[in-house]
Amino acid sequence: MVTSAPTQRPPVLAVIGMGPRGLGVLERLVSHCTERPFPVTVHLIDPQPPGPGFHLADQPDHLLLNTVCSQVTAFADPRMVDGPTATTGPGLYEWCRSRDLRLAADGYTVREGRGREIEPNDYLPRRLLHTYLTWATDRIRAAAPACVRLVWHRSTALDIRPGAAGRESVLLPDGTAIDADAVFVTVGHHSLYHPERTMAEPRLVSRPYPLPDVLDGIAPGERVAVLGMGLTAMDVIASLTLGRGGRHERISTASSGLRYIPGGREPLIVLTNRTGLPSRSRPHLNPGRLRFVPLALTEAALDARRAARPGGRLDFAEDVLPLIEAEMELAYYRTVAGGQLDDFAAAGAEFARRAERSGWRALLKECRERYGPYPLLGVLGVRAAEGPWADTQEYARWFAGQVADDLGEARTGLGRSPLKESLEVLRDHRDVLRAVVDPPGLDDASLDLFFGTFTATVNRLVIGPQLDRSAELLSLLDAGVLRLGPGPRPKVLAPSGNAASWRLESTCLERPETVEVDHVVAAHIAEPPADQLPGSLLGTLVAAGRVATLAQRGGSATGLHVTRDGRGIDPAGGVQPRLYFLGPHTEGSSYYNHYVPSPGAPSRALRDAELALRTALDQLTARP
Repeated sequence: MVTSAPTQRPPVLAVIGMGPRGLGVLERLVSHCTERPFPVTVHLIDPQPPGPGFHLADQPDHLLLNTVCSQVTAFADPRMVDGPTATTGPGLYEWCRSRDLRLAADGYTVREGRGREIEPNDYLPRRLLHTYLTWATDRIRAAAPACVRLVWHRSTALDIRPGAAGRESVLLPDGTAIDADAVFVTVGHHSLYHPERTMAEPRLVSRPYPLPDVLDGIAPGERVAVLGMGLTAMDVIASLTLGRGGRHERISTASSGLRYIPGGREPLIVLTNRTGLPSRSRPHLNPGRLRFVPLALTEAALDARRAARPGGRLDFAEDVLPLIEAEMELAYYRTVAGGQLDDFAAAGAEFARRAERSGWRALLKECRERYGPYPLLGVLGVRAAEGPWADTQEYARWFAGQVADDLGEARTGLGRSPLKESLEVLRDHRDVLRAVVDPPGLDDASLDLFFGTFTATVNRLVIGPQLDRSAELLSLLDAGVLRLGPGPRPKVLAPSGNAASWRLESTCLERPETVEVDHVVAAHIAEPPADQLPGSLLGTLVAAGRVATLAQRGGSATGLHVTRDGRGIDPAGGVQPRLYFLGPHTEGSSYYNHYVPSPGAPSRALRDAELALRTALDQLTARP
């Protein structure tokens, strides 16, 4: 990589936030110094033990990761990153198997030596990721060669100010000032997992983490409205049911249906959201499933469209969305063809040849004529469920049917279900979507569309709950422990005057209905923009003009404004040469930062760390 010039002092780096993103910076540095040693001092700053971040050790087992265990690792391999991969180690799946960790019959409890063997496609408790990342941090730290001096600070960084001699000064609460040549801010979900300091309404939970403690005020038998149907809502529901002694049992050995057995301490849960649509289940991953290269949604196609746009900024609706929709439709037809041939690899190869020969548009036209209409036409444009419904009962029947149908497709799984393969385009080709957002990116109106309606739709379609969670949702509906609210977009009215209850009033039912509840849990949460977090490190940096947020554009993207290599951009457009930001708080300048790396596939998290680290060290050192 680089070596220090003889006349230069060794560089000093600081990493603020030692969760998975900070660990990625450390892993990259250790790998480089192992392959080609050079002296460097690294200050690692975090009040929590390094490695796990918000993956807490004391979470109950029913709070699951939303990524299968074989797709989680803390170590890089040559396919994941452009750079050395000297700090090798097992992924989460291999690590669990090496410790004889096993899964109980309930599908979520993990204990050593008790239960069935963990399989690659299992969703495991988040607490295991805490233990794994803690172990991985120790392994990476131990792998650091003698030329790397690690200085650990169990502390919070209060501020980063310009220092003397072209350096940055990191200020700690005890008065310590750490002078560094480059600072990497990787504080992750820096606010969502801290309990609220004050609650304006004691029966409103507006920040539902950490679970289950924040739900302790909801007593058995009380009524609680859960607003939202995404992953957070599923966590809340699991905490109020499985976390209170309930369990799900198979109806029979021949059936995949479940029956809920109450534990006796559950409240009555009223579930509702704005669109009225359920989140689609994460599909089963069939062995040998192939991921095909895109035919329509390619970076070359985007480059061609950029060349025709002022400043190279894409119009999402005109330049990008048609390519995404075409790629999804092609994936559907390719899977249909593969099923008919009973050879999905052959179908994929044939589609690639035909697209190269006559173009993807001609191929798509042929497929429509041969296989019939595409059933998901317009799925990316849906904003709300189609209504109205006569009453809550009619809406509930429709809703349960939607969940059951999607659950059937999820069980058929990737590699077999044409519908799920079509939707999986939004995950398989996420790096192409990242290229859409990367500088020069999108025009302002398109940036708002992308991080507003589009990302919300993508989250509902492919970043939904584990398929077992959807089966449990149907089980809870059947048991009466959970019911649906009065249709989509209910008006939520807080208690006032003599009213002791919250009220949910229908807006999409032919016969108006009202539901009264004792508590409300807001489960459609988002990280607040840094400029709305006074007193936090990011809030302090924004207030001081060290870095700007995208919120100043007035759209849905509110993350920090950074360059492609992670350097902060101030309100005047100036680039901070020594101040780097990586992780969820840069969402908007880049796309989809909320994940831990997966083995065997390009990892944007580690590639971002590699790019930032190379940029910093290339400025500080000279090549031989």
